[in-house]
Formats: sequence, structure tokens, C-alpha cells
Amino acid sequence: MAGKVKVRFYALLRRRLQREALEVEGDGLAVLDVLRRAEKEAGRPFLDELLDPQQGLLAGTLILVNGENVRLKEGLATRLRAGDALDLFSPAGGG
Repeated sequence: MAGKVKVRFYALLRRRLQREALEVEGDGLAVLDVLRRAEKEAGRPFLDELLDPQQGLLAGTLILVNGENVRLKEGLATRLRAGDALDLFSPAGGG
């Protein structure tokens, strides 16, 4: 599986997409580019759950690269390598 990144969906994203994960080509790409590829591969839009209209992370969005929050790295510009795992959690509401 050279070049592949595993994208895993959690909570509301999993329910919306009706899948737990998918794999996309992503070696050397930024997180944002991999997200766009994953959305295309999923066949359903989901980036509106994670990103604002300016393509920034919504407050409460959690994206992990191999368990590490991208906000503590280079954000959506964080580069991925083959074999990396990208975990996606949309903001949770409640009250």
C-alpha cells in the first residue's frame, strides 16, 4: 500500500458517511489535500463538518495525525507520509 494514508471517521462523521475508514493516496501531501481526496473518495461531502468557508478548522474540530493533534503541528499544512493515520472528529454539540 505504498503512498496510502488511512482516514478514519468518528462520531457524527461516521454516521453521516456510513463508514469507519478509507484509504487514499497521500504520501507527501498536506492534511487539507488528503481531506479533499478523502471527501471525493467517500462520494459524499463532509468537509463542511470540519472546516469553515475559508478552509480553516472549525472550533471544536479535532484532527489527529498518528494520534497527535494537527493544531500542535502545522495545522492543515501538516505533511503526511505513507502509512500515516488521520483521525477525524467533527465538533460535538450539546447542551
